[in-house]
Amino acid sequence: MTLFQFLLIAAVVIAATLAVRFLPGERSLALKRIFAILFVAAAVLAIVFPGVLTAVANFFGIGRGTDLLLYVFIVAMLIFATATVRAKARSDARVTELARAVALMDARIAERNPGDIPPVETEGTSAQ
Repeated sequence: MTLFQFLLIAAVVIAATLAVRFLPGERSLALKRIFAILFVAAAVLAIVFPGVLTAVANFFGIGRGTDLLLYVFIVAMLIFATATVRAKARSDARVTELARAVALMDARIAERNPGDIPPVETEGTSAQ
């Protein structure tokens, strides 16, 4: 095994560990760990035995193993982008719900104690 292969394997293991450790979401933690283990195993095999990757690529009718890696990477990035957009939409929906709840709570408090809360200033108007 060359030094470069050793460094690549170390980088893959570190990246997978950091991804599993620091990505939020307790619900999908087991799934993340399974994918990380599969990713590490596949990456180590591809690094140690690059000929196997070419054989797998040839099996699927792809000329080189690097082309297969590129295609898999493109699909993985599309999945990641979709998951990121969906997570952002869920986060935005949660923030909207919280903002509505806070506005309703402020309105209820203002109803009970009209003199305690100063009126909210909006653009173009000022409370005097």
